[in-house]
Amino acid sequence: MPILQKTVLLPGRTPEEVFEFCLDGVNFQRIFPEPITPIGDVDPSQLRIEAGKEFMFRHWMFGLLPSTWRVRIADLQPNEYFIDEMLRGPLKRFRHEHRVASCAEGTLYTDRLDYASYGGALAEQLFVNKYMARIFAARHRNMQRLLAPL
Repeated sequence: MPILQKTVLLPGRTPEEVFEFCLDGVNFQRIFPEPITPIGDVDPSQLRIEAGKEFMFRHWMFGLLPSTWRVRIADLQPNEYFIDEMLRGPLKRFRHEHRVASCAEGTLYTDRLDYASYGGALAEQLFVNKYMARIFAARHRNMQRLLAPL
């Protein structure tokens, strides 16, 4: 199973500020580079990431292909990390850790993905790994823009 880990420096921000930004459901749509649509009675402005919470959304891959996800927040340690896991969706397995850590320049934010494709290693090598790398690089650029030093 592939593992993708990417870390970005968010200068001038504390781990508490970055973690709070990540817990606010509105920011999920703001940092994602492709359209995300909540499913059901989910109001993004009211969505707060909490351990045990489940929600569904539609992710429009490449802005065209709809993919429905059901995720659960498996664990959350305030100002350290939270983990979301896909319960149902386009992949065989998807586990996503969001971590924050203090550094001299600000905060290091890390995404760690552990996933598996229904198409196996060949699909991962030809398509999924590149797609994940592109999506998470864009997420980090968006976080840097949105959390630029005040």
